[in-house]
Amino acid sequence: RFEGRFIFRPSLVRVPDAADAAPKSASLIQLFGFSLGGSVALEYDVSPVGPYREYVDMGGLVALGGVDVGIENRLDSRSLVLGQWGSNLYVSTKVAEDFCRQVWGV
Repeated sequence: RFEGRFIFRPSLVRVPDAADAAPKSASLIQLFGFSLGGSVALEYDVSPVGPYREYVDMGGLVALGGVDVGIENRLDSRSLVLGQWGSNLYVSTKVAEDFCRQVWGV
C-alpha cells in the first residue's frame, strides 16, 4: 500500500535523445520528432519500505503490445499498454533504493 502525494511536470522531449535510452521491450511513441516526457516528484508517507521521497525523469511515452483490426472482415484486437518509462530514478533512503532495484531493476 502506498499513500502520499506527487506532482507531475510534463514536457516534450526530443526523440533522438529519448530513443537512445528507450527500453528495448517497448516502442517509443513520437510525433514530429518529440515524445511526452517530464518529471515526477513523489513523497510517500506509507509504503512497503516506510516513508521516502522519490524523483523520476520520465524519458518518453512508450507502448507495449499491439492492436490489430479488420482482419478478414472481423474485428480482432490485442491489448495495448501505454505508459512512461523513467530514465532516471532517485530515492531518499537506502531501503527504498533496494526496493526499487528489486521491483524496477534500476
